[in-house]
Amino acid sequence: MPYDALIVSKIVKEIKTPTYLTGVHQGKKGTVIFSLKEKDLILDVNVWPHIHVSEKAEISKDNPIPFVSILRSHLKGGILTKVEQVNFDRVVKFTIQVKNLIGEVETFEIYHEVTGAFGNLILTKDGMCVSAFKEVISERRIIKKGVKYELPQENRKHVEEIDLNSFEDSSEKLYVFLVKNVRGLSKKSAIETAKRANVSFDSSLKGLNIKEKERILTTLKDVFEESKTNGAYVSVENGISKDVFAFKPYGEKKRFESASTAIEFLLKEKREHGIFESKKSELFKKVRHLISKTEGTLEKIRKELLNVENAEEFRRYGELIVSQLYSLPKRAKYVDVTDWANNRKIRIELDPRLDVSKNANHFFEMYSKIKKKEDGIKKRLKIMEKRLFYFQQLLDDVQSSSSIEEIFEIENELIIGGFLKKKRKKRIKTLKHSKPLEVMYNGFKILIGKNNIQNDRITTKLASNEDLWFHAREVPGAHVIVVSAGRKIPNDVIEIAASLAAAHCRYKDSPWVDVDYTKIKYVSKPKGAKPGFVLYKKFKTIRVEPYKD
Repeated sequence: MPYDALIVSKIVKEIKTPTYLTGVHQGKKGTVIFSLKEKDLILDVNVWPHIHVSEKAEISKDNPIPFVSILRSHLKGGILTKVEQVNFDRVVKFTIQVKNLIGEVETFEIYHEVTGAFGNLILTKDGMCVSAFKEVISERRIIKKGVKYELPQENRKHVEEIDLNSFEDSSEKLYVFLVKNVRGLSKKSAIETAKRANVSFDSSLKGLNIKEKERILTTLKDVFEESKTNGAYVSVENGISKDVFAFKPYGEKKRFESASTAIEFLLKEKREHGIFESKKSELFKKVRHLISKTEGTLEKIRKELLNVENAEEFRRYGELIVSQLYSLPKRAKYVDVTDWANNRKIRIELDPRLDVSKNANHFFEMYSKIKKKEDGIKKRLKIMEKRLFYFQQLLDDVQSSSSIEEIFEIENELIIGGFLKKKRKKRIKTLKHSKPLEVMYNGFKILIGKNNIQNDRITTKLASNEDLWFHAREVPGAHVIVVSAGRKIPNDVIEIAASLAAAHCRYKDSPWVDVDYTKIKYVSKPKGAKPGFVLYKKFKTIRVEPYKD
């Protein structure tokens, strides 16, 4: 989530001063809460370091960490007199005045700084560090009690200082150049700026013409100017809230009256999706384990098959020994015989406990035993190759899933297939069905299954006899249904549905894919078949290019 100087400047304006600091609390891990007169101020230095104002922050019931205790001892009863953004960077300075025991006013500063992906809180007085959430000792900086506090180095230019000359002598990608040179701009804000300017964000600067550079400069200044206005935005992708922006981002978005309300909304959405992300990651690991296990089994089977192919060698050894038995010793550790295929001498290792003729019989027995296994090994090989392909498709389904319902459907499919153990909880059955993708094209609704459970549902439950069913030929993929609603389905709708089926199969990156289609009344699911498996007849095949967004 981008937390750049543009967002920081908005949040700083939301904090009204002077105001009483009524309490200092510990929030969740990596969070300090300042209770102000009317609202709470959350200072986060954890996974996503940032600050924002909240109506009511959640206070931890755990004993406070030493840093929070130090803040309390120094700042109790203080007044937050000033909040300022330092050098238009991701550094915010809080000035707090406190009366000491003898009535003198002492001034403390707290710096919330974000450098790279890391956050920190530093309490200072008279320019010296009193305490820090994280002590830092490196070649660049030292943040430690008793050491003079120095701000993070910032060598980037203000947006007003960026001109056409700034683009010279650089072969970097556009977004990299913007992040490295424009003060206050995050990577995602740089990408959004490029989108607005209608220039590819990963374009090389050397490849840009003068008009594109001028357009980027104009757009960049527009973005910074727009960021000074009220409100903030949360970008949305596939129904999921993704990032917060100080300006209007490209694509789907939600607008909020303040940056803090946008951040609160986004964090709430992220928490609600936390279970989904956790379960998705867990299932991803399980399917990866099944793939790894299957690959290991395949390796063993291929080695067995290699032994089968070597069986001819055992038969040849036996035949060579028998044909030359008259000239061989009765017992030996090895014998040298002439190979009639090339008239060369070869050495055959023997079991000295057995006479030579029994060694020959042993080679024939080994040959016979291994050959009997061949058919079974080849069958197992085909089964495991199909299973590996199936698991790889499921892995794609897990990666593309966008709801907890879809994750549980995929997990349930693995349980039905006997690849995962059934859990005691009946959570899967009580969850709502996930929704397939829906596309409207020329007045026709097109349904796309996102996993095998959905494939079964749209094909066997939702579709009618005269609807058209599509599936990529001889490859795992989505079932696609065109709802006819009693109408004749035109060719352009057939082509787009086939293209969608091609785009949701294993060969989606191929230049073209063969797609079979037929009416639902010619599609059947065998009793006891795995989810997503159907039989179909009276079909046609169309070759299409996979659909691109």
